[in-house]
Amino acid sequence: MQRFFHAVLVLVGLATTALADVAGDERALERLTADIQAAVVDENVTFLEGVLHPDYVHTRPNGVVADRARFLASVKQDEAEPNVNYDKLTSADIKVRLYGDTAVVTGRSGIASDDATGPLNGETRWTRVFVRQGGAWKLVAVQAALVGK
Repeated sequence: MQRFFHAVLVLVGLATTALADVAGDERALERLTADIQAAVVDENVTFLEGVLHPDYVHTRPNGVVADRARFLASVKQDEAEPNVNYDKLTSADIKVRLYGDTAVVTGRSGIASDDATGPLNGETRWTRVFVRQGGAWKLVAVQAALVGK
């Protein structure tokens, strides 16, 4: 009977630890999402280089697709790449779904920006895919769509 009781305690402990890890990952991804958006507005390319996966792909609400290099060039106002100027980028309704070392994060953002195609203002719904590598979350893909368009 004592062995059974100890086994139950171990299982409860493992389950509690697993739930704590999930909650910690969810909070970390919510925080990372906010940090990435702040880095885009602030044109903090150094931060973005550290969190974008080498295979990163960004699909903008206007349908323009950029790989990692092209996206970073657009953020840092590289003359060779049409830039995107963000005046505002906020987040709400963030939902994190974990699948081992992969996470799908969805949400909506208020956006005020402009690029070579013109202004982009309003609200977007987006999906972001992260993978955990070497203990750190890396953003692999973003796809955004304007709400109501």
